[in-house]
Amino acid sequence: MVGIVVAPLLWVLGTSLAPVGDRAGAVDAQPPLERALAVIRQHGVVDTSFARMLAGLSTTVFDSALVKINVTNFARKTDYTHNHNAYSVKHARLFVAEHDAMLRAAERQYGVAREAIAAILWVETKNGRYTGKNHLPSVYLSVVLSAEEAFVERNVENVMANLSADSTKRDSIRGVVQAKANKKVRWAMEQLQAMHLMHSQGRVDVTSLRGSWAGAFGLSQFLPASYVKWARDGNGDGRTDLFDVDDAIHSVANYLKENGWGPTTKERRAAVFHYNNSDPYVDAVLTLADKLK
Repeated sequence: MVGIVVAPLLWVLGTSLAPVGDRAGAVDAQPPLERALAVIRQHGVVDTSFARMLAGLSTTVFDSALVKINVTNFARKTDYTHNHNAYSVKHARLFVAEHDAMLRAAERQYGVAREAIAAILWVETKNGRYTGKNHLPSVYLSVVLSAEEAFVERNVENVMANLSADSTKRDSIRGVVQAKANKKVRWAMEQLQAMHLMHSQGRVDVTSLRGSWAGAFGLSQFLPASYVKWARDGNGDGRTDLFDVDDAIHSVANYLKENGWGPTTKERRAAVFHYNNSDPYVDAVLTLADKLK
């Protein structure tokens, strides 16, 4: 299935996203999901009727914890080294053996090492064991409020505590948190726009879609915008379902190919880094892939 590129939203939204309302008290007087819809209407990027439909689902809830983790996770270091210990290597090898034919087919079609495909599926979801339980419309509609003053201040406090920073660092940390919040609002709107496309084309039931706190879903943990651009039908059934192992294998392979996978270590690191902007993540994926050879 040919992916359709979702246009970048940075030029549409600009670099500054103010909360709806001038004071935290005025903002808080309105329910969070209504405030999220107001932000969406204000910037005119996401179809508001679609966003309102998502907000009106009985399963859609606002969760301030999603605002916190999506904005402040930069202040936490993630240890990925367990992904290439003996246990991980054993189970990733079992996956390779079970799905050898499909992995080899993807390797031939996309030119991406089957071990790298298997490594990403292990690191992301342990081959589908842990795909996430968060209602994705709730994730994005919560994160849309990240730039509200009250949430920015709470997240500044959280980052200062995580970094054990003194008061002299407050202004610089606030600047970083504000920039991160603005970026995450743009990100949430991009994902909502992609979900609208998925919904309108009948490709995925986005109303019930569940995944990680970071908004990713399926065995491969694609964001909606990544699904639209790079997901592929691996088993030829006419559907692209990232909860299906064959589709997930082909989608990961296509993602890496389209984002620079090549014969050199530099190209391979860049492709995996595009998947997750973390050098420790890249190290874990490529180390596991080498152990699977």
